[in-house]
Amino acid sequence: MKRFLIKCFLFLVVFFVLEKSLILLRNRLPERELDKRLEYIINGKINADIVVMGSSRGARDIVASQLGDSLQRTAYNLSYPGSNIYFHEYLLTGLLKNGNKKPKLMILAVDDPSELTENTAIKFRLDRMYPLVKYPEIRKTLVENGEKDKILSELFIIHQLSISNFDLRKKQFKDQDTLLSDGSMPITWQSKRFNRQYSHRNVTYNSTEESKEKRASLNNFIQLCQDNHIALLFACAPNFGNPTVGFKERMNELATDKNSVMLYDTVNPIYRNADYYFDGAHLKLNGATIFTTEIIHFIKEKKIPY
Repeated sequence: MKRFLIKCFLFLVVFFVLEKSLILLRNRLPERELDKRLEYIINGKINADIVVMGSSRGARDIVASQLGDSLQRTAYNLSYPGSNIYFHEYLLTGLLKNGNKKPKLMILAVDDPSELTENTAIKFRLDRMYPLVKYPEIRKTLVENGEKDKILSELFIIHQLSISNFDLRKKQFKDQDTLLSDGSMPITWQSKRFNRQYSHRNVTYNSTEESKEKRASLNNFIQLCQDNHIALLFACAPNFGNPTVGFKERMNELATDKNSVMLYDTVNPIYRNADYYFDGAHLKLNGATIFTTEIIHFIKEKKIPY
């Protein structure tokens, strides 16, 4: 019996030491992150009149500092490559509830044609959650998304973590994900896999292929902007090919203000010049500067409040 009690005691000591070590690891994870934008949202540190959201098109094709300089307002880019409308809705909800400055204008870069259809290339960026698991609201999000069990997460620190949390190597930005101080991620080089062949193929948008859940999430995004008196602009960035027929019109149907959907200038020869693209779906910095200029002109022309 005495030997059993000693074993139990030693087990508890080891368990206690391990838990304390894991808590220390968990709490220091945010310090190692290069992209701190989500943590800024959680801690109420976003202070911008104009906010850009979207997937990689928003991150690479819209330069927030250019918007801010031209419109003489503070601007910040909260677009995440590979993210979908569920994630954008989540970011906007956090932006509004955590004491951040409420923006006057939200620019949502919508993906032509996959904004509302099922697409495995864009998703809820759960990988951005794990470096911030010290925050209760992040752990709650992981549970709500089926990544973690609520009870186990409360009982055991190790259950809150992922394998990636134990990679202690110094982090560095990848070439195409370098984050500027304004939150934007423009690219100055071109992918070697880009075939530089403009697609003249005409594809018609089919709204019957839309996900009801994604459409509901977009509607929630729109409603959040309305309820908080935030002007909302949908920005349709170019592909290296003809725009999807009917996509802009579909965005117009969903938008509350018919003047709040902006499509790039499809007759501008720049958008048919491969030298302005990183690949078939993303502009290089020189192209992003031109597209951002068009957004600025649209905001001024339509008198969208900012």
